Amino acid sequence: MGKQFENVFSPVDVAGIEMKNRILMPAMHQNMARDGFVSEGLVDFYEERAKAGPGPGMIIIGGCYTEKRGMGAPSMLSIADDKYIPGLKDLADAMHRHDTPVAAQLYHAGRYAYKVIIGEQSVSASSVPSRLTRETPRELTEDEILEIEGNFGRAAARAREAGFDAVELICCSGYLVNQFLSPLTNKRIDRYGGDIQGRMTFLREAIAAIKDATGGDFPLICRLSGSDFVEGSHTLDETVIVAAEMERCGVDMISVTGGWHETRIPQIPMNVPRGAFIYLAEGIRAAVERIPVAGCNRVNDVVLAEQLLAEGRVDIVAMGRAFIADPGILRKASEGRTENTRTCIACNQGCFDHVFMLKPVSCTVNPRVNRERATELVPVEEKRKVLVVGGGPAGMEAAWVAAFRGHEVTLCEETDRLGGQGNLASVPPGREEWGEMVRYLKGQLDRHGVRVMLDTAVTPALVKELGPDCLVLATGAEQITPRIEGIDSEGVVYAWDVLDGSAEVGDTVVVVGGGAVGVETATLLAEQGKDVTVLEMLDRCGADIGYSTRWTILQDADKLGVRTVASCRVAVIDTDGIVADYEGEQTRYQADTVVIAVGSHPRRELDEALAEEGLTDSLEVHRVGDCVKPRKAFDAIHEGFDVGRRI
Repeated sequence: MGKQFENVFSPVDVAGIEMKNRILMPAMHQNMARDGFVSEGLVDFYEERAKAGPGPGMIIIGGCYTEKRGMGAPSMLSIADDKYIPGLKDLADAMHRHDTPVAAQLYHAGRYAYKVIIGEQSVSASSVPSRLTRETPRELTEDEILEIEGNFGRAAARAREAGFDAVELICCSGYLVNQFLSPLTNKRIDRYGGDIQGRMTFLREAIAAIKDATGGDFPLICRLSGSDFVEGSHTLDETVIVAAEMERCGVDMISVTGGWHETRIPQIPMNVPRGAFIYLAEGIRAAVERIPVAGCNRVNDVVLAEQLLAEGRVDIVAMGRAFIADPGILRKASEGRTENTRTCIACNQGCFDHVFMLKPVSCTVNPRVNRERATELVPVEEKRKVLVVGGGPAGMEAAWVAAFRGHEVTLCEETDRLGGQGNLASVPPGREEWGEMVRYLKGQLDRHGVRVMLDTAVTPALVKELGPDCLVLATGAEQITPRIEGIDSEGVVYAWDVLDGSAEVGDTVVVVGGGAVGVETATLLAEQGKDVTVLEMLDRCGADIGYSTRWTILQDADKLGVRTVASCRVAVIDTDGIVADYEGEQTRYQADTVVIAVGSHPRRELDEALAEEGLTDSLEVHRVGDCVKPRKAFDAIHEGFDVGRRI
């Protein structure tokens, strides 16, 4: 496999489990289970990663809730009853068919469970309200605590019976074990509370229950928050004490993450630098004597994983979303083809946003996620000439997929570069990862022989000249010009022109429109030292940004001094700036430059011209992306993939 990744591809022993490489795929809530049972789609998802050759050194499945009152969502896996064992065995067998060790994560939500889901009030160490659920749990009795510990043990025994190689106890992210460990959520005055030694009692007993139920030779991993990143809770100074206690109690590996769901320090979006929280695992590693420590969060690149291992900062690197985006990421590294990796860009549109919406996980850049079996790309029976109009994400995806299957594909782009709005999306600070999406798609065009014609505006005459059998329209969208008095005034520019650098912007700026484009453009200008105000007519800014990302983007804007004003309707633009209706009054906002960011609408001029020539009747025509309806990159790429697969 070469020396470039000699640390990544070196084996490591975890209590008798031989990991053939040092990459761990950690547990991720997929929302693919059915009433707690393993689904066919879940098996397909994990088997796709295990069979990639090489796949992860170990895969951890879960969370698997150990009792109903600990359930986070109905679409989570359950390990709370023997009836779930056959399905879990099918899943473990699928991993073992590809010689991949697999562990089950034992999960209890505690106060993060919702009453509407579990049918009763949630439980916790103490009756401390949850900012996540907006509900208050009831304090567990000692008898109930012993019952929960026993359920952890019984769940672990089921995992062993189902053929899993290990179990992982989730002690992080603000879930039940973490709630007992934290002084913020544990106010008990019995043996389960008090100082850190008392608050670790539940952890000790849960570990003992698991060990007693499975035998001393069955490996146990613990998932630990290196820092809770919540004021009043644990920092690394305390979690090293917890880690040392885990090792003393017989834990065989610690996998380190950070934060709770309530933390206001971003952990996973793309504005978090790659590998930013590895220092937490590094600190835990220094606190234990023998057991391996895995580190994670925003490691989406095998090159970075190799660096972390070579520097001795961790023993194992956990990469989750990287395997969602590209199941073959390790195979490509082993073959020296890292440039061919479909990199996770941490946009969260298909993964975390879907989880919070209780939808199955998917992926912006990998449209096959959660439908692996149904979307296998097969060679075409009849080669056809395909013309794709538009070199944005939708068009590029459609073009390479069609070419991969064997069609002769030409892609025409009217500008001098590929990428479309993907290029603009990568400009604001903290959004650079969008460039990885464009890089990958451009590479796919080259790899699969797509003929690319830049600076080429497609007309009916050109369509006739090229003579395609099939036409894919991916002409995208154009910015909306709102009906505002003074919209043609000097000093009015448009957000896309600001992002591509073609518009001149003064020192004092008002951005009209507080959606994703408006807020991110404002953030870019504020970073450049501009004084920026965003006006949004809806009752909140960033309404079109996903749940798991919105707060981080608004937080970044706020840190840079961007002022946001919601429920504000612009009435007039003049030489001094803007007059707007705010809270029933006319309010003036001074500005040297007014930036318009009120959205976009489909570009359909070519569609109409082709129809006039009768070409849409004589050709097979498909429409993908924003020329259908402006939406997110997720929709554009999925539509492009599906059309490329069907042609």
